[in-house]
Amino acid sequence: MSARAAEPARRSDGSPRYSRRTALRTLGAAAATATTAGGVAGCAAGTGTGGVPAAPWQAAETSLDPYFPGHGAGGFLVNHYALDLAYAQGAARVAGTATIRVLPYEALSVLSLDLAAGMTVLSVRADGAEASFSRQGDKLHIRPRSVLPSGRMAQLEIAYSGQPVPSRIAGVGQVGWQPTGTSGADGVHAQAGAQPGAQASAQAGADIAVLSLPVGAPTWFPCADHPSLKAAYDIAVTAPTGVRVLANGRLVDKRPQDFGTRWTYRHDGPMATYLATIVIGDLVIDTSSGPAGIQLRNAYPERLAAQARIDLGRQSQMLTVFASLFGPYPFDVYGTAVLDGVPGLTPAGPLGGAYAAQTLGLLDSSLVDGRRTQESLIARTLAAQWFGGSVTVSKWTDIWLSTAFARYAQWVWLEKSGGASADAAARAAIGRLRALAQDLVLADPGAERILDERVALRGACFLHALRLTMGDQTFFQLLRIWCNRNQSGNAQSDDFLQLVPAVYTAQDLTPFMHGWVDAAPLPDLP
Repeated sequence: MSARAAEPARRSDGSPRYSRRTALRTLGAAAATATTAGGVAGCAAGTGTGGVPAAPWQAAETSLDPYFPGHGAGGFLVNHYALDLAYAQGAARVAGTATIRVLPYEALSVLSLDLAAGMTVLSVRADGAEASFSRQGDKLHIRPRSVLPSGRMAQLEIAYSGQPVPSRIAGVGQVGWQPTGTSGADGVHAQAGAQPGAQASAQAGADIAVLSLPVGAPTWFPCADHPSLKAAYDIAVTAPTGVRVLANGRLVDKRPQDFGTRWTYRHDGPMATYLATIVIGDLVIDTSSGPAGIQLRNAYPERLAAQARIDLGRQSQMLTVFASLFGPYPFDVYGTAVLDGVPGLTPAGPLGGAYAAQTLGLLDSSLVDGRRTQESLIARTLAAQWFGGSVTVSKWTDIWLSTAFARYAQWVWLEKSGGASADAAARAAIGRLRALAQDLVLADPGAERILDERVALRGACFLHALRLTMGDQTFFQLLRIWCNRNQSGNAQSDDFLQLVPAVYTAQDLTPFMHGWVDAAPLPDLP
């Protein structure tokens, strides 16, 4: 079971320090697998015969995740990202520096990060000394001047620039850095394993939104792109004066610069790379105080301000309801940005017009009507802060732990706010699922089906089946324990399946649970 992450202690520079056993366990297992199977060239055991230290590792280039095997890294944990970017709106270019603190768990002579091939690396420093580097596709390989010792924090500074280009991922759509107000029909960068598409530049003069799920983060910053590698973030963006910038966390500084205004956000998180985002645009930003001192920060085009304030008006009540069911809200800020024409956010696409980055939901402007028609969708993106943000999947096969739990929370909000019951929603969902192919296994749906509606619906129906079997008191106790035990960490399907019998002892639910999670045929609701 994933251990709960410790509260962050502070370093002398104000940044957080974390101990994350779950990530170490996941990456250690991956490294062991790679070494045993010989799956990653250049990996070597950390100790030679007789206990004599062996040569330093050339760290694994990827996480070995079965769904997106080219992404992620091995040999180290990530502690903190500090991104200091300047956005030239007229040229659609980004230039800046990524300062990344990593913790090697073996002495490293070479390590790798993810960064889209179209972004140019200008220089790399490791612990203050110039480091050599090379590019291979969407990988950045770094060779420090001196070996990075095991167990001691190291700092990488990467200066880079370019025109970020979104990617089109099969079953997901357009991801990464993308201009708003465009259809997204033509010309996106195609990664290995992605749908075909021609490379194109971001639209000059455009506002920007970033949808990093699942592997869009490297389109705009160098990173170890795997959900198990969570870190704290400082994100500073200098943009033309007059436009607004939002990012994960709280705004901690805003000041004029020679070429615009610099906005700095801090999020202690920790946060997976796929949940990192920025929004740049002509928006109105409203900030208020929510329950338990949580800052509420919403943004929208001025023409939609009145309608958006109505549609987003019950976020405080949602926070209160969800906190009573799942435990305290895991962060100190939340809000929604209403955006025009983000290609990857279209309501007809896999995301359905709503996207949950950490501490910030994104909502397609066509869904705003001033009548709260899509309020339950807004509730879903908020619930994803518990299920996905705080409790993050260890690997992509377990995506239902995010999407299905958030979907069930959406049904619960409807129930608690005077709408249809969760039971009615679940039985309607079962009817929809029975009309579809029975070829999806919840715990391993396939890389192209991580956003398949059947994953969210089937998983939510499984949760409702547990609720009907266990009773409300025990079921919501289960969810509170789940969120508390895995707060700020990572979890996988087996962790949840093993928690259930620890909480509910009236009967053995093992066959029942595996029928929902590990088999394709759709079970009946109790």
